[in-house]
Amino acid sequence: MDLSILATGIVRILGVTALVILSYSIVIRNFPKGWKKGAAVGVLFAVGAILSMNDPVTIAPGVFFDGRTALLAIVYPYGGPIGTVIAAVLIAGYRIWLGGIGAVPGLASITLLCIISYAMTRIPVRKIPIGIGRSVLTGLAASISIVSVLLLPEQVVETIIGPPLIAIVVANILNVVIIVDFLEREKSRLRIIRALEHEASVDPLTKLQNRRAFDKAALRAMNDNRANSTHCSLIMIDIDHFKTINDRLGHYTGDTVLADVAAIIQKNVRLTDVVVRYGGEEILLLLTDTEQDVANELAERVRSEIENTDFLTGQESVHVTVSAGVASLGDKYASMEALLKAADKALYHAKLSGRNRVEVA
Repeated sequence: MDLSILATGIVRILGVTALVILSYSIVIRNFPKGWKKGAAVGVLFAVGAILSMNDPVTIAPGVFFDGRTALLAIVYPYGGPIGTVIAAVLIAGYRIWLGGIGAVPGLASITLLCIISYAMTRIPVRKIPIGIGRSVLTGLAASISIVSVLLLPEQVVETIIGPPLIAIVVANILNVVIIVDFLEREKSRLRIIRALEHEASVDPLTKLQNRRAFDKAALRAMNDNRANSTHCSLIMIDIDHFKTINDRLGHYTGDTVLADVAAIIQKNVRLTDVVVRYGGEEILLLLTDTEQDVANELAERVRSEIENTDFLTGQESVHVTVSAGVASLGDKYASMEALLKAADKALYHAKLSGRNRVEVA
């Protein structure tokens, strides 16, 4: 076999894997975790392998070298069991369709590669960190699948033994190293972006979301309300006489109290609810799929718990109360702007009525 042809083929295979790498960033942005991510990765790796199988290096009639080896060798770490099964089934089905004397060895190789991919995940990262060393080991392990060529006729095996076999092993290692390096870089880049987005949407003092995050959540809530006729409620909470705390005990104590109040509110809501530091000592709760009477009960529960809590600061125990205004989407308030105004007005009435109370719009 002409090694120059093999080298050219390897370059083509790396070109196909580059498309997989670019597409992977789209997958992990849209499917950050769970079985959907695994399925998407499995389909992506299968498509990349199939594209490579359409432009392979022909070693002998019906015997090809392509990019499926490297992709299957790393499918389990990135796609999990679901992704591995999906990729294996799609690739195996396509290999059967291609036919030729290499079909049976090809299926054996696919099965062996899936086992190798899983086995590599059993090696703790603390022993062999993700990087070139682990990738080289994965490429070498994946090359074990070449033993499937022993199922071929002897005269075909003879054409592979020697320099072509060495070149294939080197190509497998190189392919795995390149793919893993770029995939890990993409994962790292996405983690940084998400961390920055999180910091941009979170209030540093209370660890609650900020108004920017509320605007996005409000838009989603309104869309859900129109599409599914789901209920949505707002609770606007304000700490009573908060300025007095700042003036008497200092802003550090005031910040501590505000953060502790925020923590009490946060522990009383669901994961689907949005809690926002709306401004100063005002905290806004956006309760998705929540009737007004349920929102009223939550507001009263939070008010009561805060009233009965002694907030320990560096200087002394501080007692605070809160007032709250509640409003819900419906015929009376059909937009988020109207809902915000209604909740704010209800909060204002709670203040006028003596504070430490809940008022409903």
